[in-house]
Amino acid sequence: MKRTNRIVNIMIAAMTLFIVVSVFFAIRGFSIIRKTTTASGQDFLLQSTEYVGKVIQLSMKNRHQALNYLAIDGNLKNSDDPATYLKSSASSLNTFFDSLNNETDSLFYIDPEGTPLYAFHWDAKKKEVLIVDPDTIRPFIRHDLSLKQLFDKPTAQNGDSYFINKKAYVNFYQEIRTASGTVDGYLILPLNLEAFYKNFLQDFELDYKGYPMIKDRSMTVVMHPVAQQVGLDIINGREKLYPDFDYSDLKRLEKYQLNHNSGKLTYKSYWWDEDTPTEVLKISAFEWIDVGLAHWVVAINADYNERNDDIINFVIVLSFLLVLLLLLIIVCSLFIHNFRKKETIEAENRQLIEKQKQQKMQHQLELELYQRNKMETVGLLTTSIVHDMNNFLTPIIGNTQLLLEEHGDDPILKADLEEILHSAQKGKQLSSNVLRFSKPQKSVQEWIDISAAIGVATHLIGEIIPKKVQLSLSIQENLGTTKLEETDLQNLIYNLITNAYQATKENSNKQQKIQVTVSPASKELTVLLKKSSHRATPIDTFVTLEISDNGPGIPEELQEKIFEPFFTTKSADEGTGLGLFAVTSIVAKYEWHLSLVSEEGRGTSFFITFPVHSSK
Repeated sequence: MKRTNRIVNIMIAAMTLFIVVSVFFAIRGFSIIRKTTTASGQDFLLQSTEYVGKVIQLSMKNRHQALNYLAIDGNLKNSDDPATYLKSSASSLNTFFDSLNNETDSLFYIDPEGTPLYAFHWDAKKKEVLIVDPDTIRPFIRHDLSLKQLFDKPTAQNGDSYFINKKAYVNFYQEIRTASGTVDGYLILPLNLEAFYKNFLQDFELDYKGYPMIKDRSMTVVMHPVAQQVGLDIINGREKLYPDFDYSDLKRLEKYQLNHNSGKLTYKSYWWDEDTPTEVLKISAFEWIDVGLAHWVVAINADYNERNDDIINFVIVLSFLLVLLLLLIIVCSLFIHNFRKKETIEAENRQLIEKQKQQKMQHQLELELYQRNKMETVGLLTTSIVHDMNNFLTPIIGNTQLLLEEHGDDPILKADLEEILHSAQKGKQLSSNVLRFSKPQKSVQEWIDISAAIGVATHLIGEIIPKKVQLSLSIQENLGTTKLEETDLQNLIYNLITNAYQATKENSNKQQKIQVTVSPASKELTVLLKKSSHRATPIDTFVTLEISDNGPGIPEELQEKIFEPFFTTKSADEGTGLGLFAVTSIVAKYEWHLSLVSEEGRGTSFFITFPVHSSK
C-alpha cells in the first residue's frame, strides 16, 4: 500500500511539474512569437512608408508638371495684362485649379526680384478664376524662406514647407523666360498640405490602428490627420498642449530619426487623434525623402498591443487552462486519495497498468507525430500543444466516467459530470482532427448519404462562425450515397466555410453571406467526368457541392496559387496557408473534381463534385 501511495504521489508530482514547465514554455513561446510578429509588423510598416514616400514624391512631381503645362499653354509674360491673360486662358486656368481638388486657391506671378505682379484666386463654388490684389499673396512670399534659393537654383521644383496660421504650405515654382531666353518672372503656386494629405493619405488603411505623418528637418509636423498637430514640434510644441505627458521616448525617437535615413523601432507615445490622448506602445517605421528643396521624414505608426492582442489572449487562455488543469489534478488527487482505501490492491494495479499503457501509447503517437510532421513552422507548435491537451483530457475523461458510475443516483452532480465529459470528449475529438492532418492513420471509409452528411457537417461548422454571418443552406435530399471518411468531408467543408468567412470579413458596406448548395451535377460536367474517370466501377451519377461567398473575390493571377501549401494573402494571425491545400489533398485522395469561379468585387464560389450511387 505504501509503495502504491508513493508511486501515485510521484505521478501527481510529475504531472504538476509538467504543467508548470508547460506554462513556462507557453510564456517563452509567446515572447518569441510576439517578437516575430513585431518584426513582421515593422517590416510591413517600412514597406508602407516607402510606398507613401513614393506616392508623395510622384504626386508633387505631377503638380509641378501641371504648373509647367499651364505656363506653356498660357505663355504669361511680365508685360501682359492679367485681364487679357485671364480672358485668353480662362479654360486652362479653370481646368488647372479644378484638377488640384481644393489643394490650392491661389496662383501668382512675381518678377525676377520677387515682387508680386499678378495674383489669381480660384472660387471653388463658382468654378471661376478671379484677379485679386497682389498684396493678398504676400504672406506666401514672406513665409517661404527658401524663395531666395529659387533665384540661385531656378530649376527647383518647389521650396521647403512653411506655416501660415498653423497651416502648412509648400510653394511650387515655374520659371518664365522671354523669347530671347532671359528670365521674365516666376509662376508661384502655394499648395495647401492639409488638403493634399486628405486627398492622398487620409484614407491610407492599415489592418490595425495607425496613420502616416510627415515632419520637416526641424521635427515640426507638416502633415497629420489631426489639424491641431500641424505646425507643432513633436516635443516642445506638444509639451505646451499636454505638459503632464511623458516625452522621454519621443526624444529618443527624434534623435534616432535625425541620425538615420530610414528605420524602424518601438516606443511609447500617444494617439493624438483622440479627444484625451492615452499612453500607448507603438511600432513605427520611417524614411527621409526629398521633394524639391523640402527634406521630409515620412513615418507610419501602429498600435503595438493591437497587433499582439490575439497572441496575448491565446497565451492567457492557454495559461488559464493549464492552471485549471493543475487545479483539477490536485482535486482529483485528493479525491483518489480519499477513495483509494476502499479499493483493492488488484484494482489499483490494473488501473496503474492501464494508465501506463495509455501513456506509452500517447508517447508513441507523439514520437510518430514529430517524425512525420510536414508543417515545419506552425505545425510543430500546434501539434505539440494539441498533443499535450490530449494528454490532459485523457485522465479527465476517465475520472469523469468513474465519477458518473459512482454518483449516478445524484441527478444534479450527474448533469454537471455529463457536461464535463461532453466538453472533454469534444476537445479530444478536435485534437484528433488536428492530428489527422500531420499523422497517417488507417482509413475507415463507409457508405453514407451525401446530402445528410453535408447537412450535418455544415450545421456543426455553422455553430462556430459568428451569428452576424448569414449562412444559407440549399441541400437537395436523397441524391445518393458515396464511400468516404465522414471526417474528411467535415474537414473539407470546415476549411471552405472558414475561408469564405475570412473573405467576407473585408465587407464594409454589405452583410457577410455564405451560401451552401447541394444539387445534381450539370449534364456537361457529368459527361466530362465520365470520360476522364479511371474507376474500376463506372459511375453514372454525380453531385456538386457549391460553397459561395460575397467577399471581394480572388484576383485571377492568384487563383492557381491559393491551393499551394503555405501560400496565403492573410496576415500572420489569420491564416497559415494550409486550409485550401488540405481541401485539394482530400479531393485528390478520393479523385473528386474541384473548380472555382471568382469575380473581383462580387465573390467566390468553390465547386466539389462527388461520384454517388443513386438512391433511386
